[in-house]
Amino acid sequence: MSLSDWVSRHRITIALLWTGLALAALVITPLILQTTTPIFQMFWLIVPFISLVRHRDTDRVGFRTPDRGQGLRAAIAAGIIYAILLILVEPWSGVYDRLLVLALEGPDPTFAWLVRFDGLGGWVGLALFSGFVTLYSEELFFRGWLLQTLNRRTQPRVAIIGQAVVFSLFQSISVFFFEPFQTALYLLIYAFGLGVIVGAAAQRTQSIWPGLAVVTVANLVLTAILI
Repeated sequence: MSLSDWVSRHRITIALLWTGLALAALVITPLILQTTTPIFQMFWLIVPFISLVRHRDTDRVGFRTPDRGQGLRAAIAAGIIYAILLILVEPWSGVYDRLLVLALEGPDPTFAWLVRFDGLGGWVGLALFSGFVTLYSEELFFRGWLLQTLNRRTQPRVAIIGQAVVFSLFQSISVFFFEPFQTALYLLIYAFGLGVIVGAAAQRTQSIWPGLAVVTVANLVLTAILI
């Protein structure tokens, strides 16, 4: 049996195990690193987890492996489009730079690894925790469970826009920490824009993986440049 066949056969077990461990990490990590508790991320994991337990269907949450070529093309296209937006907006707006300052001051559990550990250890912790836990929670909920829920009720383009709007609403807490103009840019580009870009990749592949790859790499690159 090949690895791909084994993964296909055990996908529901893998999805439940990954999501359950991510939930546990969101509970334990703030206690260990003495950070804020990521309530939203917990919610974003609990909802798909319940769907997986109830329906035993990974496609309902986008936890499926796309065709390798299709997935790679979707990830590259989404990455290029998002990179262009960031290059056009970030240098003069400093939106992500401000977000990073707030995350490190908290500290947010995703970025606390850079605060608590020096050198390579901090970066490894950031990469693993963001990719396997916090950013995974966002993609699993919005580009997985929510997108697929909307797909069953409306047209694909409406579903992409819908999940991006809901994603932006959750990000609107930024109004308390940014200047008004930065808030508008953050919600338009870094929330709604990103949501549409990776949502389109998820819609094309019916999978969260291209989007998760894009946001994880973008998070690491931007942090490395700005920190």
